[in-house]
Amino acid sequence: MTAWRLTFERTLAAWIGLVERFNIWIILLVLAGAAFSFHYTAGNLRMNTSTRDMLSPDLPWRQNDLKYDENFPQYTDNILVVIESGTPDEAADAANLLYNRLSEETTLFNTVYYPRALPYFRQSALLFLDTGELQDLADNLAAIQPFLSKLTTDPSLRGLFAMLTEAVKAKRDGDDIDLSDLLDRINRAFSALDSGQPYRLSWQSLMSGEGDPGMIHREFIVLQPVLDYEELFPAHAAIDRVNTLARTLALTPERDIRVRLTGSAALSHDEMRNVFQGTTLAIVLALCMVSVIMLAGLGSWKLVLASLLTLITGLIYTAGFAALTVGELNLISVAFAVLYIGLGVDFAIHYCLRYRELLVERQDNHVALCNTSINIGESLLFCAVTTAMGFYAFIPTDYVGVAELGWISGSGMFISLLITLTLLPALLSLFPLDAKHRQGNPVITAIPESLINAPLIHAGRIRLMTVILAAVSLILITGISFDHNTLNLQSRKNESVKTYLELLADSETSPWTSVVVADSREEAEQLVGRLSRLDRVEKVAWIDDFVPDGQDEKLAIIEEMNLMLGFFNTAETAPPDDRQRIAALEEFNRELASLPAAETPDTGARPLQVRLTRFLERLEASDQDTRRELLRKIEWILLASLPGRLEELRTALQAEPVSRYSLPEELKSHWLSSNNHYLIEIYPKENLMDNHALRRFVKQLQAEVPTVTGSPVVSLEAGDAVVTAFQQAFFYAFTVIALFLLAVHRLRNTLLILTPLLLATLFTGAASVIFNIPLNFANIIALPLLLGIGVDSGIHIMHRVRSKPPEDGRLLATSSARAVVVSALTTIFSIGNLSFSPHLGTASMGKLLTIGITMTLICTLIVLPSLLAGQLKQATAS
Repeated sequence: MTAWRLTFERTLAAWIGLVERFNIWIILLVLAGAAFSFHYTAGNLRMNTSTRDMLSPDLPWRQNDLKYDENFPQYTDNILVVIESGTPDEAADAANLLYNRLSEETTLFNTVYYPRALPYFRQSALLFLDTGELQDLADNLAAIQPFLSKLTTDPSLRGLFAMLTEAVKAKRDGDDIDLSDLLDRINRAFSALDSGQPYRLSWQSLMSGEGDPGMIHREFIVLQPVLDYEELFPAHAAIDRVNTLARTLALTPERDIRVRLTGSAALSHDEMRNVFQGTTLAIVLALCMVSVIMLAGLGSWKLVLASLLTLITGLIYTAGFAALTVGELNLISVAFAVLYIGLGVDFAIHYCLRYRELLVERQDNHVALCNTSINIGESLLFCAVTTAMGFYAFIPTDYVGVAELGWISGSGMFISLLITLTLLPALLSLFPLDAKHRQGNPVITAIPESLINAPLIHAGRIRLMTVILAAVSLILITGISFDHNTLNLQSRKNESVKTYLELLADSETSPWTSVVVADSREEAEQLVGRLSRLDRVEKVAWIDDFVPDGQDEKLAIIEEMNLMLGFFNTAETAPPDDRQRIAALEEFNRELASLPAAETPDTGARPLQVRLTRFLERLEASDQDTRRELLRKIEWILLASLPGRLEELRTALQAEPVSRYSLPEELKSHWLSSNNHYLIEIYPKENLMDNHALRRFVKQLQAEVPTVTGSPVVSLEAGDAVVTAFQQAFFYAFTVIALFLLAVHRLRNTLLILTPLLLATLFTGAASVIFNIPLNFANIIALPLLLGIGVDSGIHIMHRVRSKPPEDGRLLATSSARAVVVSALTTIFSIGNLSFSPHLGTASMGKLLTIGITMTLICTLIVLPSLLAGQLKQATAS
């Protein structure tokens, strides 16, 4: 026995003696410390949901991103409010209504930005049309000018149907008037009223001459909320307020209006909610399932309760350590609790099973505790060191978020070891197993006989099969891919994700754009020209795009429109009563009925006349209140959008020449920083949900402008940095664990421990391809982590072979093998609970770790004993 091992065993024996002597005081002291740690954690441990902060700020692409944030801070942590409706009128009216209310919420929002509401865009709206589009609008308005004139003075059912009556008369007299579109829309209005479906006639479409294809029209309001980092969900108050205002203002699907939230702050809020729900559920399920498995494996409630108390106490101390040394958890490091439950309980299981085995051998409680600590202490220490190394391997990488997980969980292994060798023996010395529990049999008493003998009987076949499977797995792992898209980590059920994905599919509204920050106007002009010529680019936007071109020609057309539409200065007449409204409807209905049959097919008059007749009969059969309500509803459906469109047109007809010097400050600040840096926004031509399209777009931009940044660049570069980080982590973990094992074991034993470990990792990689589980920002920690987790089983098996080999050579019949099974099951059923998380990234991490631990268990119990078959037979013969 080496000197250090002798010293270690003597130290353990002395420590256990001290624990037994002062067991009550030690229990009280440890639990009091846990209570303090819990209180400290509750007041000091926070959450950071930013995915950007999970990577080192020293990376070159992160420097570009930080420069962008510094110059244009209003684009960080935003909520994008998407207002959708079936007509542009409804979308614009709803957006204006919501914008006006949101602008009053100064305590919840730093900025509320709705460009269309700016006076500049309202007055210059017509200047942003192409000259041809503006001329078409002028011609269309000229054609309907007589009708609009009447509506302007009487914007009611009376005015609308009086205008239509005159139009029908003119058509009957031979005038070339196309009423088909208008009559068809009015027919749909009455149909919607009959069926109770939402509908509003679009006067903007009528004025512009556009069709009514039923497409979705969107308006966007950009909010920068005041984030309360004292709360678990910093953006909760802001998001809740937007949703409340939408309901209060009746901006609901029942009115054919949808208000949806997305953007970085909304996505982070939903992601944090999913992670929190998933992790909380996983912790609860882990504790329950671990308890059941431990009861089945340990065969004693006393041992289970003592182990659970030890486990929970260690978890609380580890959380306190995280609060003290890190201060905040991220979307990945929050999983430390579930990992701790799955790994920390292993120490207690191995300790309790060895303790129980010695009690069955008739050793008294003191001797059993002392011998257990001495027998199992070395392997527990080695397991703590190797598992911690697996976690600590993340620390030198650029993946800061996972480095924090590595620091917390790695240190948690040493905390677990200390608590296991302190609190657990103190509890077992105070409440020892009685005779009944010593003789009781656990449900998991042993591994099946057929499996116990298999590694000895079929050692050669197992080795051959292992080589074949390893060769196949080497081929399969070439198909491993990495998903750079962080949206794929989130649940598709989240409204923020669904909205974002829909916008991504449309290059015109895609929020996933790249940006370049130019240091001067001259540089910006050059970059815009170069970027616009790239074939992966749909369009490039910068501040000069807000200065319309061809203003002289457009202003001349607008001046003609203004002269033509002089009716805007006409005063409105008094609103009609119900009798006058009905009279206008009846007169129009008579005129429709009088149209010649040959005229009705191409005007849509006949279907409308039938439906209008039915509506008038319904009015006749109704009481006064019902009649008034029906008239109010149809008037709202037909004319609610008209005042807003007339006001927009009136304002736009006052257009004046503009230049970049006359742009409003609120607009300029979004494109020109206070220190004169210019923002250039680049829209992709392809849908960047395709990872190949994402890489093509980003690489083309970087080849042209290395300083480009924005969400596509950050996503791709972050993914590449993560892959590099985990290649490094795997190398670090393997190297350090191998060197440590070489320091405490002979080369042959080290190779025997590492072989099943590497095989399990290889098989896990192959399984990820077979089950279509691509690597991502969350689950990629599984592969290097398996080195630290999986090595424990090999250490325990080799320690048993070296220290007390089975006399019959049946290694899998020992308590060490049973402890490996029970430990693996508790780890699988604790970490495996992450698979049910609504956060898809966390779920994929749970799945991959579950597969990996299962592979480790198989390789440890099948492959390793087959490699040891010769040694075990020699031990049996001797």
